[in-house]
Amino acid sequence: MLHVPTLVVIAVLVTAILGVLLMLAWRREQDSRALLLWGFGYLLGALSLALVASRGTIPDVLSVEVGIGAVLLCYGFLLAGTRAFNGRETPPTAFLIAPLIWLIAMQIPAVQADLNLRIVIVTLCQCAMTACVIYEFWRERTEPLLSRWPTIIVLLTHMGVLGLRLPAALLTPMTTSADFFRSSTFAVMAFASVLYTITFAFLLLSMVKERGELRHKTAALIDPLTGLANRRAFLSDAEHFMARESKHDESLTVMLADLDRFKAVNDQFGHAIGDRVLQIFADTITRTLRPMDMSGRLGGEEFAFLMPGANATDAERIAERLRIQFAEGARKVGGLAVNATVSVGVATAIAPAQLADLIGVADGALYRAKAEGRNRVSVVDFGAAPMGTIEPKGTVVVPIRGRHAA
Repeated sequence: MLHVPTLVVIAVLVTAILGVLLMLAWRREQDSRALLLWGFGYLLGALSLALVASRGTIPDVLSVEVGIGAVLLCYGFLLAGTRAFNGRETPPTAFLIAPLIWLIAMQIPAVQADLNLRIVIVTLCQCAMTACVIYEFWRERTEPLLSRWPTIIVLLTHMGVLGLRLPAALLTPMTTSADFFRSSTFAVMAFASVLYTITFAFLLLSMVKERGELRHKTAALIDPLTGLANRRAFLSDAEHFMARESKHDESLTVMLADLDRFKAVNDQFGHAIGDRVLQIFADTITRTLRPMDMSGRLGGEEFAFLMPGANATDAERIAERLRIQFAEGARKVGGLAVNATVSVGVATAIAPAQLADLIGVADGALYRAKAEGRNRVSVVDFGAAPMGTIEPKGTVVVPIRGRHAA
């Protein structure tokens, strides 16, 4: 047997404590407004549960109209917190629509006189608000947060438990509110409420923590100016790819690109224009490379690309398109005739191959492109030749093709 008054006291205290914990977490992570809204929703939920459970000892207007209205307002804060977590504002109607439906319904004599009808109205409002919260979490499912799916499952379970009140109210109607509060249904609801509030709060805190860790990890691996992988991330990802997925007899291409006379661009036009030129090149990379290609900024004005399955002809065509499109995009920057260009060195071989070897060959091709006048693409194609044709000092003994700017 579940002692209902004890369960109610536990549910109120646990909900209030969790609300305080969420508030404290917000004080530590004040950029996460979601924690503030969720915490306030939990505190409001504790107050509303205390009001509803005090039916018979306080006026009905407080325990029924205000108490249940506060319960529904609590769902509004949970929805607003979830939308804030996703970076969206919440209109006031999202807070007020469910409480207003309840308060308006309570002005109808038939609703006031029928406990089961009131249960149906409250349950439908709670299920609708829970469904909205579930949708908000689901719509941002592309963000890799492990706690997202357990949170959705918990919310679906919560909505299912709430929904059980509908057949209970219709099939076994109660005549007085005292019957409801003494019933096993209310006892199970109170017990489930304790479990739900604890689990949901810790899942919310877990998602906020995961997002913070993900952002720190992203900041450590992404170049903030261009949005491309930084040197460490590119080299690590490229090494892992070649060790894991590169197949024998598959072409592999590494390209190195270096913006021509970039120091002169900074000196003549300023670093703001120089930064914009780098961003234009990064945008050109995004538009030009294939979805499976990997790209990264090695540092300064030097960029690297790994292109699995691309032979020398494919790589040269892509490099030429990259060179031409960048020259067009960087001809004028901020109204100034910058006329920035890029030189590209390309190395293609048949797997298996070592990333360091390919980068060394591509670097030699890039040096050749710079020496022969810049704004061009130079290609080293090993074909079926082994990578051992590179001499110890990195001198390329395979003929290099250089293409001048048109």
